[in-house]
Amino acid sequence: MLEKAGFIQKSRMITIDETGNPTEIVEVVIEGRRYGIQVDELVQALRGSLSARTFKLRTNWKQYVGALAGIAYLSNSGRALNFEFIDGSKFTTSIDSLRSLLSRHSQYAPVARLPISTTLGSHPQVGSSQRALPHF
Repeated sequence: MLEKAGFIQKSRMITIDETGNPTEIVEVVIEGRRYGIQVDELVQALRGSLSARTFKLRTNWKQYVGALAGIAYLSNSGRALNFEFIDGSKFTTSIDSLRSLLSRHSQYAPVARLPISTTLGSHPQVGSSQRALPHF
C-alpha cells in the first residue's frame, strides 16, 4: 500500500529560473520540503519524451529555482509520474491527477512514497578478493 507523502500544486508566485527569467512551475511539496518543476519540462515528461528536472525552491522576496534535487519521469506502465531524488528517496503521483491539475480542474495532486525494494537494499555476495563499498 502506498503511503501519502505530499502534494503537487500550481505555483502561486512568480518564479525566477536559473537564467533570471520568470517561468511557470508546479510546486511539489513532499514531507514539508518544497521543490519545483517547470511546466514545459513536466509536459514533456508526461509525454514520455524526456525526464523533468526537479529543483529546490528558495524564497527571498520572490521565489527562485535553487539547486537540482532530482528528476521526474514517466513510469513503465505510463500511468504515473515517478520522482527520484538525489538522496535516493522515490515518490509517485497519478498521471490523471496531474492532467487534472494542469487543466485547472483540480487544485492539487497527491504524492505517495514508493516502497523500497528489498533487492535494491541488499548487498550482493562479495568474494574474498573484493570488498563491499560503504553506503553514502
